[in-house]
Amino acid sequence: MKLIISETSPYARKCRALIREKGLQGRVQEVVSLPFDDDAELLDANPLGKVPALTRDGQSTLVDSPLICEFLDSLDSPLWVPASGPARWRVLRFQALADGLLDLTIGRRIESVRDEKLRYGFWIGRQERGIARTLDLLESECDKFAGAVDLGALSIAVALGYLDFRYTESAWRESRPELTAFFERWSERPSFQDTVPPSDA
Repeated sequence: MKLIISETSPYARKCRALIREKGLQGRVQEVVSLPFDDDAELLDANPLGKVPALTRDGQSTLVDSPLICEFLDSLDSPLWVPASGPARWRVLRFQALADGLLDLTIGRRIESVRDEKLRYGFWIGRQERGIARTLDLLESECDKFAGAVDLGALSIAVALGYLDFRYTESAWRESRPELTAFFERWSERPSFQDTVPPSDA
């Protein structure tokens, strides 16, 4: 199997960290792609032109990080997404909130790097408010995931790391001590350290 990635993609980072946590490095080869260059291998695997994409011998390619992570999780135990019950919906809810936080942060980033004359301040402001609200919610519910080692917690840690990478001025740690402590713990995990995006990207 091949996981087509960009080293700066937080969605790919989530999959890459899960691979390391589950010890699947020998079964999944990582292939670096440059999506904005319309990389032929990526487009052949995923017509959406987005990473990550997981190619499988003799089977259809899987796209979108939640789907890829569910598949990766099925390959070995213990499960990072519970099979059923309230625990499953808790994990998937926190993954969805984290992915939504990433969507807002990426949207803000795209708008902010446009030529100044083309930037739309309304969208930047709306995304920034959504980011702040989501962070406040996660701070208030930190007790529900802070001690967990599952896909929901991993997703949140990846989202916080992306804020450090692409939205440093968010100062997300201010008034959020629980999230800060949570992120510091995840930052010590080898899977997290091994997937840090390049500092010069």
